Amino acid sequence: MRENAAAWDDLWWRSETAMPTARAELIAQWIEQFRPCAEFRAIIVVREGHWIAALPLIACRIGGLMPAGALPGNAWSPCGDLLCDAAVEPESAVKLLLSAAARLPWQLLWLNDVLPETPRWQAALRLCNRLQLPASYHERYRVGRVEIGDSWVNYRKSLSKHHRQAMCRAARKLEREGNLRLEMNSRLEVAAVEPWLAEAFEIENLGWKGANGSSVLRAPGMFDFFVKQAKQLARWGQLETAALRLDNRMLAFIYGFRAKGVYFAHKISYDPRFASFSPGQLLFNYLLERLHDDEQADALDFIGPMNHCHSRWRPATYGVGRLALSPRGMIGHAAMYAYRHYRRLRRWKNPAESVNLPPADNEEIHVVPEPAGAAG
Repeated sequence: MRENAAAWDDLWWRSETAMPTARAELIAQWIEQFRPCAEFRAIIVVREGHWIAALPLIACRIGGLMPAGALPGNAWSPCGDLLCDAAVEPESAVKLLLSAAARLPWQLLWLNDVLPETPRWQAALRLCNRLQLPASYHERYRVGRVEIGDSWVNYRKSLSKHHRQAMCRAARKLEREGNLRLEMNSRLEVAAVEPWLAEAFEIENLGWKGANGSSVLRAPGMFDFFVKQAKQLARWGQLETAALRLDNRMLAFIYGFRAKGVYFAHKISYDPRFASFSPGQLLFNYLLERLHDDEQADALDFIGPMNHCHSRWRPATYGVGRLALSPRGMIGHAAMYAYRHYRRLRRWKNPAESVNLPPADNEEIHVVPEPAGAAG
């Protein structure tokens, strides 16, 4: 990845993928932290010397048994994505990617964090049907995204009256306690990254994540991972942190990054001792107001699964799901056959898991029939 970082990142800039964690150096850092001994492969489509598509894959085992190729990334940090040059019709490039996948060492691809409403992934879903590849897609969760318009006043009017009043009350209560301010750092110096993260993740550690051992400070190696990631983002000018401070005390924070007009709110937490003041929600209130005054801001992306706190800001949503497919081989085809029947059984037992998405260009994208004889 590092040897080809210039070409990879050039494609990232030309793609519609906005999340900077899909750039070469941050993918390499993720692999070093989470899968240092795993086999890594990347499929690249080149046209006249220019990369026009790329798919990073890391070896994994499904159910602890079946070898597969997966997109890098996990709950700690988003990472890999299908990159496609936005100026190129994606279907031809993705068709070459799927053809090349048949020469990979894995008979199964297990692709989490697929975005089925984007042109690149819709092309992949269509082609799985046309090429008769055994494949199955299902939605895992939906993500909130607030589109930034021209007027904070108009956007604020779209929120519920109860929520607007709650934010005003919280601000007045905190202002009586001291000097309340929003601190945003879009150009944090590399040397200042580690002290800022140490202060922020100490806040996270005070809450429920610290109590159950899932905070950054309690997970071995995770603080160093985020320091390294944040320093690289700072070098690129894509690190974007925000904090709500009362005098000099941090009440809530967002460890985020911004690229291509999108602010990604990655790690979010607040001091539980101030929970009655709703500091996390108040931080989002001030952040969204600031973004509406920023001509370069197009959207705020909450990244993770939609929750009640996100929903109060009336975001639009987009789906994130898993695409499992077998590019070749009877073992892979049989695994897909078993997986699809397992999914049907789960939907039958728990209908709430069934999610109906609009098909890609009126084509079915949920279930792709396996070739004749695959069941055997």
